[in-house]
Amino acid sequence: MHLIKNDFEYRSWMLEAYFRQDNIYGDTLLTEEEMEDFLFDSRPQEYPCLGMVTPSKQNPLDSDIMFFYRNNINDWAMSMGLMNS
Repeated sequence: MHLIKNDFEYRSWMLEAYFRQDNIYGDTLLTEEEMEDFLFDSRPQEYPCLGMVTPSKQNPLDSDIMFFYRNNINDWAMSMGLMNS
C-alpha cells in the first residue's frame, strides 16, 4: 500500500509496483502509446489516495490495482473509534 499525492507519484508507483514485480520489467512489453493509455485508464479518481496492487481474482497470473480515498479512510477510522462523527 502506498500513499499517492499527485500524478507524478502515481506514475512512479505504477512503474515500480505494477510493472516491475518480481524483477520483470513489464513496461518494456508495451509501446509508449499503450503505456500512456494504460496509465490514463488506470489512474485514481482523486488525490491523495492509497494505492495497492493485489493478485487478480479473475486471473491468477495478473494483478489488480485498487485505490482507497479519503472518505474510505475516514469511514474506517470512525468505525474503529479513532474519530468522532
